[in-house]
Amino acid sequence: MKDIARYNAMKDKRNIVSLNYAQREKENEEDDAIRLARINDRLKREGKPPLKKLDDLPKDYQEPDPYLDETVHIAVDLAHLEKARPAVEPPASK
Repeated sequence: MKDIARYNAMKDKRNIVSLNYAQREKENEEDDAIRLARINDRLKREGKPPLKKLDDLPKDYQEPDPYLDETVHIAVDLAHLEKARPAVEPPASK
């Protein structure tokens, strides 16, 4: 719910960049804090220790990709359906 409220508050400002350096720094720090909290939440669910800062994140870390995960589920379902379907002989060519 917080993400939806934040998105709605920020969607009009998406293409606006503040010329005030302090304001940009504050926005970047807020974004980094939110990202760190999300990553730590994921790590906690995986039983791994939390990070103290984003720089501690391993270089090979990949965030979860729900689209890729769903694509894999669809492909597996399709493979099971194709396997269960009886093979059909192609029509004989004349």
